[in-house]
Amino acid sequence: MPSLSLYRKYRPATFAEVVGQEHVTRTLMNAIDAGKVSHAYLFAGSRGTGKTSTAKLLAKALNCAEGPTAYPCGKCESCATIGAGTSLDVIEMDAASNRGIDDIRDIRDKVAYSPVEGRSKVYILDEVHMLTKEASNAFLKVLEEPPAHVVFVLCTTEPHKVIPTIQSRCQRFEFRRPDVGMVLEVLGSVAVAEEIEIDEDSLAAIARSSAGAFRDAISSLDQLATFCGKKITLADVLSMLGAVESELLFEAVDIAAAEDARGAILLIDRLAAQGRDFGQFAAELTGHLRNVFLLQQLDDAPDGLISAPASEITRLKGQARLLTPAQVMRFIELLQKAQAAIKLGGAPRLQLELAFIAFTRPETDMSTKSMMYRLELLEKRGPVRAGASPASGGDSGAGEEPLARDANAQSSPAAGPEQTSPAGDGPASGEQEPQPELTLDKISRAWGIILSQVKKKKIPLFSLLQEARPVELKGKILTIGFPEGAEFHKSQVEKPSYRAIVVESLKEVTGADLRLRCEIKGKMSSISKEQGTPASEAVIAMIKDTLGAEEI
Repeated sequence: MPSLSLYRKYRPATFAEVVGQEHVTRTLMNAIDAGKVSHAYLFAGSRGTGKTSTAKLLAKALNCAEGPTAYPCGKCESCATIGAGTSLDVIEMDAASNRGIDDIRDIRDKVAYSPVEGRSKVYILDEVHMLTKEASNAFLKVLEEPPAHVVFVLCTTEPHKVIPTIQSRCQRFEFRRPDVGMVLEVLGSVAVAEEIEIDEDSLAAIARSSAGAFRDAISSLDQLATFCGKKITLADVLSMLGAVESELLFEAVDIAAAEDARGAILLIDRLAAQGRDFGQFAAELTGHLRNVFLLQQLDDAPDGLISAPASEITRLKGQARLLTPAQVMRFIELLQKAQAAIKLGGAPRLQLELAFIAFTRPETDMSTKSMMYRLELLEKRGPVRAGASPASGGDSGAGEEPLARDANAQSSPAAGPEQTSPAGDGPASGEQEPQPELTLDKISRAWGIILSQVKKKKIPLFSLLQEARPVELKGKILTIGFPEGAEFHKSQVEKPSYRAIVVESLKEVTGADLRLRCEIKGKMSSISKEQGTPASEAVIAMIKDTLGAEEI
């Protein structure tokens, strides 16, 4: 006789044992005590969160020999048969495989029959959103006016696909996805009950891989216990589930924060030697960075918001100080781009390497978003001190300079040497540093990026501006010049709709609200080289000029 799987063996036996769904269980218990049980319920939530288990507990509560009671005994014949799945009064139907109108007609024909053993007949329809349109419509009449002894519990992972007329006839409950701490608690209790020797790191790896599903987590533990016996090591968990230990995730973020491209390549090589799944690694690293980002926004995150064990929170807070929020968001975007490419058939290792290199060496990424990101970093850094190298990972690192400024601004009430000018008119301690002055030279060097932003919005306007270049900046008025013979181009650009697009693109790149003026500037024989160069080359030229570096 096959043994009972752990997730069935440790299915909640009382409402109190249902973890993380107190808003559901308390309402049901109050309804049972008050004799106000509805004829139909809709349980919505992701898989493995306790929908079917709660439905069976409701059936026990209604049919228990001591009930109806919110505290079924679990010992009477009715409770025992419902728990074993053999009760004639609890009918479970998988709507994914029994989704036709004939299946619903069968329910309609039998629903009037009285219960065989207990007081109520409970129909549990799993994945009810899978019913066909015809079957759903046929089910409406039964659902609207069922016999007094019948209770329907409809379970679904996609409630938006359940037709509104069915939803309106049910009391709806949303089952929340449990956090890592809840899953760890359940896994720990099952491991103790089964006398399985497993450490907390291994349980945490199982919990993370379950994606908030109790059933998946317990099933993984069951599988590991079958493979390893009563002693499970972290290596066993990582090997069987393809999960990633948290130490690797912390190491990956440390490498990224240090802008250590070599370390990133060696880390990925180590993952390859260990036979790791690169797509899984990218997904778990994305989740890790989410935790870092949330801790940057909230000093004290509410329980359950951070999907990590409590033992890792301190280290996560430490990494939240290593990177700026903008850097974390960019790293997440690069990893998500890598995951999407992997799903489309891209080489997994290469995609992960590209993501790390694009983050640790932004100059290698020629995308417009990357170039705008580099421009933002330059604006925040300001002039680099003599002897500092932008590629050395020293004081002028992309993630370290803004942090150093924030720390200096908050550490002392008195203004430091770098916070005041020799004339004494610099910003006082704690005040925001003034933004670098926008000049015509900066706009000229960024002209290729500005045009690329225009191209995204209006290709014809982009073509018209190929003949133009910035020639003068007075206050908030930017003059762009057109060569002789380009009167038509000038007149088109001066149209209000086109002018608005140019102004908007200027603000996106420079951050300044400018007004636009167009002029014919003779033959314009002195058009700068940067105007005609690709955006990437213009940015590199600007970086060289700003940093005083010979090579980037």
